Amino acid sequence: MKIVPRQIDVFLTKPPINFTAFLFHGNDTGLISERARQLAHLFNHNLDDVFSVTRLTGEMLSSEVGLIVDSAAAIPALGDRRLVLIKGRGTELLAACKLALAKHIEAAIIIVEAHETTTKHALVKLFENSKTAASIGCYTDGVSDIRALASDMFAADNIKASSDALDIIARRLGSDRGSSRREIEKLALMAGPNGKLNAEEVHFALGDNAKLAIDDIAEALASGAVARLQQSLQKAWHEDANAVMIVRGCQSYFQQLGLAGYAMRNGESAQNAIRGLRPPPHFKLQNRLHLHLRRWQPQKAMDIVNRLQDVELQIKSTSLDDRIRTSQSLLGICLRAPH
Repeated sequence: MKIVPRQIDVFLTKPPINFTAFLFHGNDTGLISERARQLAHLFNHNLDDVFSVTRLTGEMLSSEVGLIVDSAAAIPALGDRRLVLIKGRGTELLAACKLALAKHIEAAIIIVEAHETTTKHALVKLFENSKTAASIGCYTDGVSDIRALASDMFAADNIKASSDALDIIARRLGSDRGSSRREIEKLALMAGPNGKLNAEEVHFALGDNAKLAIDDIAEALASGAVARLQQSLQKAWHEDANAVMIVRGCQSYFQQLGLAGYAMRNGESAQNAIRGLRPPPHFKLQNRLHLHLRRWQPQKAMDIVNRLQDVELQIKSTSLDDRIRTSQSLLGICLRAPH
């Protein structure tokens, strides 16, 4: 059975009692691990209990196809059911998982983490088509997901973060749930219990080389500068920037262009239109935005936002190389930029 995104949170709190196997898959390894661990704790609070919990890897299953079935059949020292935790890429898990699901195992709980799969993968389809197994997609968090995560984590320490600060966090993070949690934890530590965070503090704290490279990509894209775009992309890949984050950074930049452009149509000066943007752009980007407002009509800028949203969806839903897809899409936009 496929668990759709809006049902995942409730499902992980109370899965149906007839479900015995669960697959977590997607491109966000941190979210895969977080959700798998959350579900596992429903069945055993101590995941290091070797007498009741068995851990398997893809390498082990590729050489012994029946290992899941054998592990599930082992009687746990404590509790009613043995917990079988499996980690792998995806393809090397298929044969062993197919055998295990065909056996209709009821005496154990099987939780699988597959880190290199798409929605079209045979392993994902296997779990989706089972009546006693669940397939749970774990893909890069959206802006609203990260904003909610940050709000919840700050609330635990009674930290007050401004709306602009939360906007920056939501747009800067999201390539990996684990990484996002660590960065938000650093911000919470910086603020301290009962503390406060404003946009400037968050902007400074989250500044890194990869983000600067993404800013350069957005600027080159809006300028129609093909050579600079290619150089900036190479720098971003060298900094190990996430493809989705690059596309989102460009979305954010063109959205700011569009909103500022519409504000100018309503009588605002370019300077006031840029200052009124939320979240406020970094001061280094304000001069660039000012120049690009002369080049881009607001509707054309928002058309690019829509196109980039389609690119993000394609990156998340296809098995093509993320970097190639991103580079080709941005180059196409850059070549058609107004001069």
